[in-house]
Amino acid sequence: MVTLRHQISRLLMAGTLAVSMIIAGCSSSEKEPQASSSATNATAAAETTPAAEAQEQATETPAQEAQAVTLLTPKAPSLIPALLAADKPTDTIELKIETWDTIEQLLARIQNGDAAFIAAPLNVGSNLYAKGLPVQLIQVNTWGSMYLISTDTEKQTLADLAGETVYIPGQGGPPDTLTRYLVSEAGLDSDIELAYSTIPDMMQQLAAGTIKHAVLPEPVLSGLRMKLAGKLSEVVDYDAAWQKAFGESLPQTGIFVNSEWAKTNKEAIAAFQSQYKAALEESIQPGADLTAAAEAFGMPEAVLTQAMGKIMLAFKTAAEARQETDHYFDILLKMAPESVGGKLPDDGFYYAP
Repeated sequence: MVTLRHQISRLLMAGTLAVSMIIAGCSSSEKEPQASSSATNATAAAETTPAAEAQEQATETPAQEAQAVTLLTPKAPSLIPALLAADKPTDTIELKIETWDTIEQLLARIQNGDAAFIAAPLNVGSNLYAKGLPVQLIQVNTWGSMYLISTDTEKQTLADLAGETVYIPGQGGPPDTLTRYLVSEAGLDSDIELAYSTIPDMMQQLAAGTIKHAVLPEPVLSGLRMKLAGKLSEVVDYDAAWQKAFGESLPQTGIFVNSEWAKTNKEAIAAFQSQYKAALEESIQPGADLTAAAEAFGMPEAVLTQAMGKIMLAFKTAAEARQETDHYFDILLKMAPESVGGKLPDDGFYYAP
């Protein structure tokens, strides 16, 4: 069997992770030698009961092969439980993990219909649904896990950033929209300038000291924190700010199912939900094995372990997370309608078993 660690190494070299564990069971039984006398044959026949025949048939019938399904996920916190789940296959599904890097890649895979499950930011799923693509939200698993930080440790609040520039990963996405919302609510629209870059570029510039303030997600932020020996100020914890404003957590990432495939695979979906939930709960326990995830992220396991304290992983089905998700979409719709596809998703967006 190809080990999970070997497959992670292939992911780092080729950009694609394939965890493939084939489960097939087959039992064989030897026949008893036939007795030579007719009396013995008669006795054996009399002792053969329907229950014994059923047991013999069950022994000779091969175990049903698990259904192979693919989960596409970005290299984000949703990948952590996914790898643990794939390493513990069930009798129902055999989970294969592959990663996507760009929306174009994700769109092509969805159009090809070759992935049953897709992990993506919630607003991305809403956009895909608005475009008529066959996606339905089945769960939310990542909440908050995003921070506005400063290398100037004297900066502690948004008000302290007046007259400064904050760098954000990409224009028009949730980090941008949520930052603009918080800045506006604080009455600092004209005082804080927002600029846009990529996460790798921001990480380099923060480490070099050429920029001071940026919005970064975990677990990459913990890598920077370790590189700078902790000399960072956490100006805004987006989940804490959301909690303070609305009394609920900030939903960020979920898993979607191909709605066409879902029509005839409800048992597989239920098995996936159960398997992923168990893996998520395992991943947040002290001492959880994060080796495979650390390799996939390309960071030391010690850094990822530290980051787990700042990553909020919590499993909620689409129905359970509906209130938080609708509220999140409502804010995005008001601030940047295009970020959710121009309208709130209807009931069909939420998978119902």
